[in-house]
Amino acid sequence: MKLSFSKVTATTNITTSPSLFGGFTLGTDGINDPTITVTDGAGGAEIIPTATYDASALGLNGALLGGHLVDAPNGVTVVISCAGTVEVTAYYKEKGGFLDI
Repeated sequence: MKLSFSKVTATTNITTSPSLFGGFTLGTDGINDPTITVTDGAGGAEIIPTATYDASALGLNGALLGGHLVDAPNGVTVVISCAGTVEVTAYYKEKGGFLDI
């Protein structure tokens, strides 16, 4: 199954449609540690619990689910808190249509 992706730099509802969530990667400014939470829609249950990522770590951080997809019936929301610059790329599949799981 092919996943869609969306890159965001601030708290965003990636989609409000029922979806399957596959994880995220993030890149930082190398100085300010971002705190990221991924929820089932705005204000919904946590799909990826709140965590602070080390901005000084070289390369990308994130939480990829190793081929597993999490049901997000209310959509996917990425909540970002960071004093500096961060880019989060979320991977997801909106439900509906051919070959829907």
